[in-house]
Amino acid sequence: MKTNLIFNTQKIIKKINNDKEFYEIIREGAILKVTKKYHKKRGSPFSVELPSKIKISPEAVGLIVGEGFIGGRQFIFANSNGNAVDEILKFLSQFRFDLKFYLEISIKERPESYIKEAVHFWESHLNRKMGGVRLRGEFYSITKHGTIHVSVNNALFAKIMKELISKSKKVIEKNKELSIGYLRGILAAEGNINIKKSTNCVYMVRISASKTEEREHYKQCLKKIGIKKLCKDMPTISKEEGKQRGWKTTKGRAGAVIISRWENFIEILNLNLLEINQDKKEKFEKYLLNNRFTIEFLSFNNFIRKKFTMKQAQNYFKFKGRSLNRVLTFHKLGYISRRKINSIKFVYNLTNKYANLYQKLNAISSSPSAQ
Repeated sequence: MKTNLIFNTQKIIKKINNDKEFYEIIREGAILKVTKKYHKKRGSPFSVELPSKIKISPEAVGLIVGEGFIGGRQFIFANSNGNAVDEILKFLSQFRFDLKFYLEISIKERPESYIKEAVHFWESHLNRKMGGVRLRGEFYSITKHGTIHVSVNNALFAKIMKELISKSKKVIEKNKELSIGYLRGILAAEGNINIKKSTNCVYMVRISASKTEEREHYKQCLKKIGIKKLCKDMPTISKEEGKQRGWKTTKGRAGAVIISRWENFIEILNLNLLEINQDKKEKFEKYLLNNRFTIEFLSFNNFIRKKFTMKQAQNYFKFKGRSLNRVLTFHKLGYISRRKINSIKFVYNLTNKYANLYQKLNAISSSPSAQ
């Protein structure tokens, strides 16, 4: 069961009020009737009904922070992933707004059937006819079915969303459980799985963030869930700086938080941080199996439910130094326990932590997507 953040709508609206305009609130049970008023001038009449309490999942917050747009009079969420769109629609279902949908499809060097397939996919997924389709002939498609845009055109809702997201981020930074859900949304929206060509394994999980303060916020949440040792951030490079460096691209590059190290990848796996975007999850799991540490970790399966000495490990691994060093490394990480049997010798055991992770990795290697 997901943990939601819950906010008092009336308190948020009172914070939005200013010297020029304010919102009059009449409560009727769990519904607030909100009417816009002006202090010193007449304005066009405006009223809306809102829930007295607003619920939002940390996953939805992460998705909105990553892929949402909140303007002066409009809220827009755009994504190509069905699970992500469903999470946002679930959040929006508590409001009585008319939602606008349109599909954007990049069609450069794509057959006409691709357009029909994309429209059919989203109409089936959303169980509704597509209101509008925007075809982009100048771009190559990098998505399976194009990008769906969901929008709410309401100035008060846009103001509420700004307050809601700002407050949510502050609360999430201080709570492990909320940070886990939030990072699931962030990784679905802004996460990238980078594969090293020479080894065909995951070497980096990257969270795009142009601004320094955004990256610091993400790092606080990562630290809260136990991912502490991060690489130096990838800085934002402007178009001009890119040209000075002689880059071929004319767009520059957005900055990013870089997650490396095998133990961090295992934390991502154990916490299921990629569950919203199944394509990213399958890619991550498939190439994690090729990671050197993963291969060496799985090679200890011969010692499951057995005690072993360093000498036995030496014989089993044919005196390969790297694998023997992993005995001590995995002991430090809690996958192997040891007990002293004399002044210089130890006996080793694989722990339950090892068995649980072994089962998880073994299940991935047996799945069709990993083949």
